[in-house]
Amino acid sequence: MTFLSVGIRFEANVEALNAVETTGNYSKHRRVPYLFYSPRDQEFKVIYVPALSGESLAHAYQEALVEEAKAVYGGSAPVCEECARGEFFKSMSDEYVKKKLAAVFSGSKPEDLLNDPVKVEEAILKSCLVEDIGGFLYAGKIPVKRTSRFQVSYALPVKRAALYSVTEPQLHARHAQLREVRDRSQREAASEQMIYYVETGTALYGFILNLDLSSIGISAVTGEQILKDEEIEKRRSVAARALFRLVSGRQFGAKLSRFFPVGDVVGVVVAETEHPFSVTSPIYWGSALATARRLRVLKEKFEEEVSLTVYDALEDISDLGEFDFVSIADTPEGALASVL
Repeated sequence: MTFLSVGIRFEANVEALNAVETTGNYSKHRRVPYLFYSPRDQEFKVIYVPALSGESLAHAYQEALVEEAKAVYGGSAPVCEECARGEFFKSMSDEYVKKKLAAVFSGSKPEDLLNDPVKVEEAILKSCLVEDIGGFLYAGKIPVKRTSRFQVSYALPVKRAALYSVTEPQLHARHAQLREVRDRSQREAASEQMIYYVETGTALYGFILNLDLSSIGISAVTGEQILKDEEIEKRRSVAARALFRLVSGRQFGAKLSRFFPVGDVVGVVVAETEHPFSVTSPIYWGSALATARRLRVLKEKFEEEVSLTVYDALEDISDLGEFDFVSIADTPEGALASVL
């Protein structure tokens, strides 16, 4: 099975994982419009809730790719200099592509290969695992695009708890030493000694991350295999390990040094299929059961091999016992271990 779809549900109290702007001394948390059904009024309404962007989660996943590549490959990890620094602007211009062309096709001049999309893609894929899995867009005279092999949603509040998700500014103060204040102008002293606000969010979040393992090392231009089988298997391992680390280590979002969220992963659903399939979003209550019922249709009608692993600390998942392809884990890591 070569397609993974993972649904994550986690509780985060007093988090500042995704800010959108700073106005003066006020940092705002990302908020988005959210469709909500009101049983009392029997109609849909739009409310604004705290959220984490897919870009934020994708950046964290690609940082995990870099770290896991180092662990798997050692000192020979195929990661370009920019991605290794966590700067994922990829091979966007001639400057970056020429370096990769020179390294892969040492017998040719890089300038002569810039108009060959097949050579450009091959050089980039062989040079950088992150761009193989995370995609890139070379905006040259003849542009070359590789769509990301993974997809990630926004992290949004679970429907049942959406009305209880909030954002609230927290007051903080920065102090300068008294002798420094006396020795400097009033303006300088005011900038060093000030109050500031950080808007924090609290919610029960859910998000989805899909990973197409079958297309790693495969050309998006020709559809042919670029890398050797052994290398492809290594990169698939790195992709799966990075997903495990992303969730288990909670290393996503901003301001982790002083606003590390108080909470835990309370639900994990991992579906493994032969073809693209996405789990039912964990923002819905009963998402694991809904996913299992959908997978049963694939198994019976399409005769496709499927697997589902579930961990849930909030819901009663006893009904999942009727599905022979479902495994129940007792920890988030136990569920994620299935991807390894």
